[in-house]
Amino acid sequence: MNIYSPGAKLKYILIITPFLLIYMASLFFIESEYNNRNYKKKNAGLWSLPPAILSSLAGEYKGITADLLTLEAGARLGTRVERNEYGEFITVPADFNCKTIYKILSASQVLDPSFEQTFIIANGWLPWDCNMVEKTINILEISAKNRPWDYLPYQLLAFNTYFFLHDYAKAGKILLNASKKLSNPPKYFAILGARLIKKGGETKTGILLLKDILRNKKKDDPDYNNIIKRLRALEGTLIIEQAIKRYHKKFNRFPNTTKELLETATLHTLPYNPYNLSYCINRKGDVFFDRPDCRKNKNN
Repeated sequence: MNIYSPGAKLKYILIITPFLLIYMASLFFIESEYNNRNYKKKNAGLWSLPPAILSSLAGEYKGITADLLTLEAGARLGTRVERNEYGEFITVPADFNCKTIYKILSASQVLDPSFEQTFIIANGWLPWDCNMVEKTINILEISAKNRPWDYLPYQLLAFNTYFFLHDYAKAGKILLNASKKLSNPPKYFAILGARLIKKGGETKTGILLLKDILRNKKKDDPDYNNIIKRLRALEGTLIIEQAIKRYHKKFNRFPNTTKELLETATLHTLPYNPYNLSYCINRKGDVFFDRPDCRKNKNN
């Protein structure tokens, strides 16, 4: 019999479907028993099982079980409609347990580490409503490793590191490393990554990473010239930063302008700025290649 014929396919589906239904029913029975015997039903379930046991129970249906777990997490979030004391329908926030949501999403990721919705839901709730930034980053790192074609986990990793942890240099490294790893990264990854890493005080590291990225780039790549410009700007910034250190060591203060570096022979010539702007030094000794008015803000 031809196993690819319509009749054979239908017969195969009719045979496998009952087994699949029985299997899924068994999983939910185990979950129910686990809840009743060990934990409050609201905050326990299959996701509370050790990863090895959960993976064994899911068997060849890991993907389907991961989908169900992610749906379970999503169903606990957001808002719900209730009646108030006057019989009117009102919308109220869902009363969810942050640790439980994290456990459910982690269990889903154990079963299917490349499932997109898991990390999207995690990033949409855990760092904002649960203050679970590090745990969200752990989920995103697993997703990035198992989705080598996808730029989104890297973008979210960089955002969380920048916005919540205020680690600008690390956020920049994430984007620059992603620009190197991904086959078709967003064009802004390298440029934004270089800006963040410079903001974090690691200009030299940014230069090295940009050079590493350029080794895998062709001159006719659309973003090649933009990366070259940013590299030259960072190289010029580094020269001035090193001169400022020498100036500060000698005069115990930061220079007001790059002109002072020249007048004191701390720097013999100013480096080229590919953006056709003057380098600016703020009151803290930070160098900017794209903000010629950086001293106007008193906080700088």
